[in-house]
Amino acid sequence: MALVRDPYFWKRFSTAVHLEEEAKSDIEATTPVKEPDSWLERERRKRKRSLIWGFIIFFGVILLVTGGVVVWWLAKHNWLQKVEP
Repeated sequence: MALVRDPYFWKRFSTAVHLEEEAKSDIEATTPVKEPDSWLERERRKRKRSLIWGFIIFFGVILLVTGGVVVWWLAKHNWLQKVEP
């Protein structure tokens, strides 16, 4: 492979590459295209969804246990039966 003998070749080449990159970025900025989600974004979404469902299940279990304890306490103290005068 022969070397380029023109001393300004790499300067012109570099300038052309930079101008091309700027033109591409301008085109991409004017036409926004939704890129596919990255792996990291999918993992963050999964973690967030897991935390939300974890809290929902936790509070559901707490609600059921509390309801069971209240019903047990009311049954034990005869609050569910009619009181005769």
